[in-house]
Amino acid sequence: MMTYASVGRRCRVMAAVCGVVMGVASAHAQPLSLRIPDETVAPGGVLQVKLELTEPRPIFVGGGGMSFGGYDEFLGLAVHSPNGDAAAVGVMRGSTLRLRMLSPTSDLGSAGEYPLLATTLRVPLTTPVGQRTALDLTGAQFLGPGGAPYAYDLKPGVATVGQVAGVIDVTPGSALVPAGGTIVINGLGFEPGTKVKLKEAAVSNLQVIGTTQILVTPAVAVLMHGQEIEIEIPSTRQKFSYFSYQRTATLGRSAQALIGAVEPAFPRQFWTSSLVRFAPPTSNDVYGVALQNEGTAPSAVSLSLVQGSGVRGPIQFVLPANARASRSLAEIFGTSCPGGCALRMTASVPIQIFGLAGDLAADAVLPVLPTADVATVLGVSVATNAASYRTGDVLVVTTALTPGVVPANVDAYVVLTTPTGEYWSLTPGGIVPGVRPYFVNRTVAVASTTEVLRAPLPAGVPTGTYQWLTALAVPGTTQLLTPVRSQTFEVTL
Repeated sequence: MMTYASVGRRCRVMAAVCGVVMGVASAHAQPLSLRIPDETVAPGGVLQVKLELTEPRPIFVGGGGMSFGGYDEFLGLAVHSPNGDAAAVGVMRGSTLRLRMLSPTSDLGSAGEYPLLATTLRVPLTTPVGQRTALDLTGAQFLGPGGAPYAYDLKPGVATVGQVAGVIDVTPGSALVPAGGTIVINGLGFEPGTKVKLKEAAVSNLQVIGTTQILVTPAVAVLMHGQEIEIEIPSTRQKFSYFSYQRTATLGRSAQALIGAVEPAFPRQFWTSSLVRFAPPTSNDVYGVALQNEGTAPSAVSLSLVQGSGVRGPIQFVLPANARASRSLAEIFGTSCPGGCALRMTASVPIQIFGLAGDLAADAVLPVLPTADVATVLGVSVATNAASYRTGDVLVVTTALTPGVVPANVDAYVVLTTPTGEYWSLTPGGIVPGVRPYFVNRTVAVASTTEVLRAPLPAGVPTGTYQWLTALAVPGTTQLLTPVRSQTFEVTL
């Protein structure tokens, strides 16, 4: 099962999967002080539930279960960390959210004035005024930078339904708004004279457009993701806060039951090229990917699955503006990543992405964060110590093996063609006629350069152009995994 301790162990063992370099555990970590503020919300309005820290503490992994009574129309989930590396995955079952959060640098929780996370839910229009619902986090555990669990205390909150004003959504929810730009606040119960404050920017102009909309002009540029908006209604003196996050449209649900229940909260990292590495799965694991386009233009996306036996894909599609999707790898590629794999993504417009590592036994999903796609391409090449040789010159041949994004088992071929059209193969026993593998079923996991031949050029060899041909193949077959590479040299009189 995916317990919190196992999450810590899993990330320590699979640093590439989690994108984590673990620190040293603190034996005397100070406890966390958590709270969920009380909220009052109108029928038909939006309830935003916030998990707050009263004092900053670095958090590597955290989560728990949250129940929301009858508020089962889930609208969105967001996490906040100052450097934007935190991600979260919620699994929604009825009105209960099973949540896992991950911050590779343990930056989550280091800004105590902002919530660790915020969830938004629609309150049914038929909900009776006066209804009260407990807001709590159950089964919670939080790990510090070294993977040691924190002790914590939690003050739960209460959601009360009342005839009050409230925010339904903010546009843009997460983008940078320039000075003089427009922020649209949609909601309920607004009236002339309503006051609006932005935590990180002064307001230069404010227009109340009826009871459901306010237009705000910031005096300076302001990043809206996690921006606290304070509103005061003059007739009732009601004051409340809303934290702004982009709520994108969901492009349906995954057919895989666990991935289909996922509610993702993306890091503030945007990619046109990235790689997500998955460890070999157990029988309880199911893998997937979550993608989001917060932008105003669609993005052409290409996904490929790199495995030891080759590459599946690319699968190409368009991710619309202001949209997100979560799918299992099996749905996309027809395979669930046996033996480990890496998901390669390219996009025409920067998007957000992370992997989904689901544990069927625990009914929970952990984020698998991406890295830059700087991995080299699987391959083999050959080099000689000179471009031209005569009888008696020493011919030195070296081969260079280049790993791919995941280790691969391969056969290697190093074949020499002569000016007369003959084929000779370099093997561990020497050069033999025909096409034979240099080695078979070897795992290529690290780059290496090896001298494979050093010998004087014998008398009587034909003059002219010789060519070395190199390639890697699926073990026991002639199915090439790499292009054929060539290197020529001359033999003269």
